[in-house]
Order: sequence, then C-alpha cells, then structure tokens
Amino acid sequence: MGQVFRARPFEGCFQTDRPTPTLGGLRVDRSTPFEGCYEATRAVALASRMGRRNTSPKGGMSMLFTGIDWSDQALDFHLRTADGQVLAEGTVRPNLEGLAALYGKLDVHASPDQIGIAIETSHGAWMQSLLDHGYRIYPVNPKSVDSFRKALSANGNKSDAIDRKVLAMFLVTFHQDLRSLQPDDPEIITLRIACEDRVRLVRERTAKLCELEALLKIYYPAFVGFFGDFDSQITLEFLQQFPTQAQMQGLTPGRLRGWLKRHAYTCGGRIEAMTATLKKPALPVPQHLQKAKGTLIRFLATSLIALKAEIAQRDGEIGDRFGQMPEADWIRTLPGTGPTLAPALLACLGRDRRRFATTEDARAFMGTAPVTFASGSSRVVRFRRGCWKFARRTLQLFADASRHQCTWAQNLYDRQRAKGRSHHKALRALAHKWLKIILAMWRTGTPYNEAVFRASQERYLLKKTAPET
Repeated sequence: MGQVFRARPFEGCFQTDRPTPTLGGLRVDRSTPFEGCYEATRAVALASRMGRRNTSPKGGMSMLFTGIDWSDQALDFHLRTADGQVLAEGTVRPNLEGLAALYGKLDVHASPDQIGIAIETSHGAWMQSLLDHGYRIYPVNPKSVDSFRKALSANGNKSDAIDRKVLAMFLVTFHQDLRSLQPDDPEIITLRIACEDRVRLVRERTAKLCELEALLKIYYPAFVGFFGDFDSQITLEFLQQFPTQAQMQGLTPGRLRGWLKRHAYTCGGRIEAMTATLKKPALPVPQHLQKAKGTLIRFLATSLIALKAEIAQRDGEIGDRFGQMPEADWIRTLPGTGPTLAPALLACLGRDRRRFATTEDARAFMGTAPVTFASGSSRVVRFRRGCWKFARRTLQLFADASRHQCTWAQNLYDRQRAKGRSHHKALRALAHKWLKIILAMWRTGTPYNEAVFRASQERYLLKKTAPET
C-alpha cells in the first residue's frame, strides 16, 4: 500500500462515502475534515503538477499566492505559499488606508513582483493601485472559482474567509495556466471605453424608440405616419410640444405650417398631406389616458433628442482619437470599415502583440469560435456564450459590412447559407475567417490586400489537393 496523505484538520467538513482516491503510490485519506474544503482533495488536483516549480516568471525565489475576495465595503485577503503555509490573512477597506495596510502585510514576505493575486474582477480604482504597486494580478472567472470551491467542499459552505482561501488555492494550482493582467496602452483603453459606451447609448436609444413607438400606436394613433421617421429630430421636437392627440388635432393648417417653417422642415411636398391629416377622423382615445401618457411621451422624446446629441458627440470624439493613431491607416484598408467599425476593431485588438498567443485564443475570446463538447463517440458543437460580447458584436457587424464590398466574403456567406445556417451563424463563420486575416495584419501593420489573400488561398488549396509523395 502506498504512502497515506492525511489532511490538516479544519472545522465544518465531514467524511464522505466516496472511495478513497489514489494516484500512483499516493493514497489520499479523506477522513479528516477541515473548514469548507478537503485539503486531501487538493493533493489530487496538485499531484499532476508536482513536477512543476512554483517559481516567479522572472525566476528566482518561489512565488507567493494571494486570494482577495472583494466587495464595495471590504477586501478579504489570504496569502499562502505553494506548499500550503498560510503567511497572512485579514480584511481591509478598499481605500488608501486599507491598501497601505494590505501592502504592509504582504510585502514583508516577498517583493511585490513575487506575489500573485487572484481576484474575480479586473476593474476598479484599487485594482489600478495594486497594479501600480507591482503585484501580478490574475483576474479569474467567478464560475471557475465557484466550481473549484464545490470540488473542494463536501458541504457547500461559503463565506468571505472560505472564498479568499479558495482563490489563493486556485492560483496555486493553475497559475502556470493563467495569464496575469497586462493593461493596454492608455490611448487604446480610452478609445475602447468610448466605443463601448457608444454601444450602450445606441442600445438605450433603441429601447426608448421602441417604447415611444408602442405608446404612439396605442395612445396617439393620429400621429402614426404624420412624419416619415419616429426618430427624426423634427418628429421628436413635435412630440415635445404636442404630446397628446387632442393637442395635435387642435392645430389649424396655418399654425402647423408656421410651426414647420420655424423648425426648418425640408419636405415641403408633404405639408399638404400633413394638413389634410389634421382633418381626418382618428381612433378616439379617452382624455384621461392621453393626459396620463402625454407626460411619458414628452419624456421619451426629450430623452431621444439628448441621446442623439450624445451619440453624435461621442462619434466626433472617437473619430478624432482614432485619426491620430498609427493603426488607423491599415485598419481603414479593410473592406466595409467606416467611422464606427474601424475604431471599434482597434479597440478590440489593442496594441499588446502578446495579448493572444494563438489565433484560436483570439477567436475564443472574441466569440467567433463555437464550443465543442466531445466524449467518446459523442461530439456536440454549441454557441459560445462566454466571450467578450463587444468584440463579437463588432466582428459580426464588420463581417456583414465586408460581404457587400468583398467577393470572397460574400461567397463564403452564401456557402454557409446554402448549408442551412442562419444569417447570424453565417456572419460568425465569416467573422471567424476575417479575424485570422486581421490578426496577421495587426501583428505586422500591413494594409489589407485582397490579391495577397487570394494568392495565399490558392497556395493552400494546391497544397491541400497535392498528391502525397
């Protein structure tokens, strides 16, 4: 019988009826409980990594591992060595005094560059302070940590003290498979935030426009079709001043003409039809309902005017920033890019050429690659939900725009549709192809040249169809 590994006892975990695990000559004894987690189980998880050295990426002394369970009110930290020795733990406030206390408790054991910190976020002012101090920050997926905690715990106990410990143990186990946080150039971060904020503003505008349109159809039916578009500036200004059907029907043709003239209405050919609409009977709406919903209609019209102005301002700022960046020249050569998609593509890529080790990593991160589940003879391909949604949206919009200007892109889209794929699946397949090309351009700064792509494609097809020798 192999050597017995006994766990250090902790409170809150009980013996289970599962069989004792073995690995080679090592038999792990689960009988001894500890707080929320089985230390013995960790031996199994770490056994496959026993050949690895828990050294700093820069070499030298061994790394120390910290888990921080964060909230708006407190930072719970746990510092340990690779062999499980707890060096420090406690709770500090996420402010200057609290961070100074945290640095004092961590730095007495090692220099900041020898300390890794696992945390379930990558944002926040105090996160920037940790980076500036020199720690190696490892943002981890909360779902991964939760699964790791459940694998270690038999009774499902959860607390801030357990979570900070689990984060540290997670980092001990997987630090060589994780990548530390490397902030991009501040210029790129500013552009990325502006592009993402613009998407949020557009979504908010779309939601309010749909709400306004639904309200008008129910409580203001006489207005439907009065102007060409619901979201035009003059339409919204009219609704601001005349938010109820009774107010609109109270207008005389002369007053309507005067209002349109003061607001510089350019479609003069429609004025006669508009004045005729005032005299047409419309579905009646009770006065109390008109009055009740008129306030909301005025609010939505005012909000949409403000959102349109804000989006236009953001577009100008994004265009100015992007135009001053050296990457703008080669990104603009991509077919289908315009003043909105070109900056968004650069925001997705960034400037750090080490960001993506392989094209497959980038495709998974940006959501163009599906997820494959394979076991034995079973193989299922599913839509990837865990990805950077902004990047997937940007690449899919670019793919749709590119097929109208690029023959091979349209052909690839048509082939996908012929296979029975939906519009969005076909666009993701096209974006999947485009991302490989864009990454090659990104690494070299080379403008897009369709002739070069076609030549490369022909060489690939010749190599694929060449007979084996």
